[in-house]
Amino acid sequence: MHIFYVQGGGLGHLTRTDRLIKTLNISSEDVLIITPSIYTHYFKQYNCVNLSWSDTPNVWTNRVLQVINTTLVEAFYVDAFPFGIQSELVTVFKTFPDLIYIYVARLLKWETYINITIKDYDFVFSKTFVLEDLYPTHQDWIIKNSKQHLHLQLDQDYFPLVKFSDQPYVMVVHSGGQADVLKLIDIAITNNLSTPNLQIVVFTQVAITISHTKVIILNDVYPVKQYYRAAEKIYTAAGFNSISELKAYKSKHIAIPLDKLYDDQFFRVKHRTTNS
Repeated sequence: MHIFYVQGGGLGHLTRTDRLIKTLNISSEDVLIITPSIYTHYFKQYNCVNLSWSDTPNVWTNRVLQVINTTLVEAFYVDAFPFGIQSELVTVFKTFPDLIYIYVARLLKWETYINITIKDYDFVFSKTFVLEDLYPTHQDWIIKNSKQHLHLQLDQDYFPLVKFSDQPYVMVVHSGGQADVLKLIDIAITNNLSTPNLQIVVFTQVAITISHTKVIILNDVYPVKQYYRAAEKIYTAAGFNSISELKAYKSKHIAIPLDKLYDDQFFRVKHRTTNS
């Protein structure tokens, strides 16, 4: 069984994991995802073990240990946070040192993360998949703490063209939180005030209400890639998945970096521009 430890509550963590599984051509029947995300219902093809955000890191650790004890593990994949979001994986690594551990590395504010979690534990991963440009200090740590590291570009699912509407429309796509979604909507409205007959279609997983004639809000729609090609513009935050999956639509993709604890979206946008 391929176990994926996917810490983080956002939809993006599971979306990235789904794409990684498909890129590596792993059968869904051989996948077990351990996560506190509330969005597992979008990924019914996988078996999931649900963690609770209200539990302590020690409870998370014990749940992972229990899963490993009762599962024939082919490999254990760690998404984004190498020791877990609060060092909860350190005991797992020490308890089962002979497992194949694979780190899936996306951009982190490395010094922020390492200072909050653990500084003095040198664990060596069997392999690291590097998915995008990282802080140099993060990249150096990976080289030191991985037997093998590979740069990997995730495959994108193909979706045929679907028009959301016969009217011209722009899209705002962001799962949450509420304040971030409202910020993106406000920017989209401001940028498109002078365009007549234009719909602003908001795809989000949070409950919001906007009283504006141009704005349509859709909750709980996933995926939305099928609507990209016909959209006039696409507004998103600058998260990993949005930047990655919208490369083909870069000319009409407006990526708004948001200030996050661990994800440096400003760094990602800067390097997106530099590498273009």
